[in-house]
Amino acid sequence: MTAPWGFGVEAHGNPAFHVLTAGRCWLEVDGEPEQIALTAGDLVVLPTGRRHWMRDDPRTPAPELEEILATTPLDDHRRLRYGGGDARAGLLCGGFVLDGADAHPIMRALPPVLHVGGIEGRPVPWLAATLALLRAETASNAPGAEEVVSRLADALLTQALRAALVELRTSTGAAVLALRDPAIAAAIALIHNQPERAWTVGELATEICLSRSAFSARFRQLVGESPKRYVTRTRLAHAASLLHKTGAPLAEIAARAGYATEFSFSKAFKRTFGLAPGAYRGEPGAVPGVDVEFALGAASHTQMATALSNRSAT
Repeated sequence: MTAPWGFGVEAHGNPAFHVLTAGRCWLEVDGEPEQIALTAGDLVVLPTGRRHWMRDDPRTPAPELEEILATTPLDDHRRLRYGGGDARAGLLCGGFVLDGADAHPIMRALPPVLHVGGIEGRPVPWLAATLALLRAETASNAPGAEEVVSRLADALLTQALRAALVELRTSTGAAVLALRDPAIAAAIALIHNQPERAWTVGELATEICLSRSAFSARFRQLVGESPKRYVTRTRLAHAASLLHKTGAPLAEIAARAGYATEFSFSKAFKRTFGLAPGAYRGEPGAVPGVDVEFALGAASHTQMATALSNRSAT
């Protein structure tokens, strides 16, 4: 980008990120009172994908990014070059699509913007290493490069969330406390590790060595919903991911999500997402309430919950 420049990104409900690789700019986020000044090396993550604007100066107009892309084609390296020709800024931008029907507690706990500052104009070491690998893979024609890029993007998001949780370690936010509580974090990890299991409150309480009543009360207080509802939502988010990523028959997906029959699975899925599993599989990106609302994927959240549980234990 060359000054003056600016672009706006519509709200989409999924995490988005921007890394400022060179120069300076400002980030404005819908609902936030002040714009954020960014310098080279800074990373910002918007956990819930709020509407936001990036610009060289707080007063610069920022048309919609989609409008800019429609009139300014990307170059051979998929780079957008745009602006008035003065001071230069470089940006690496991306986003994530997370399956489910409700914002996961970890996402609800985080602020609208996570800001990981650079060091002397360079990204922090973990971000620099991830970016170097991303650059290498995006420029590669080697087999499996797309899958590697996807995994690196997952790692970037998980690292950013971990950094945010460290920043919030003194927070009293319920969802953050839930993940810092060894027993509740362990229960969450169990649920995500075995999404096909129809966990009962008693089984989970036994696994983490709490009484049924104490576990239920503690879980509801920290997570904000009952263990039973959380289990159901996690199983259905797992099923949504399988519908989107695999061609497995509905009966198989129902079983892998812990439902005894395809009928009971379809009924629960439609009650949660507002449409049948087959319709979700056919047009997952166009379904209201699925692409806008989301739940953190089982793999990433299992790693996060397990890591926090282990760290709390030590």
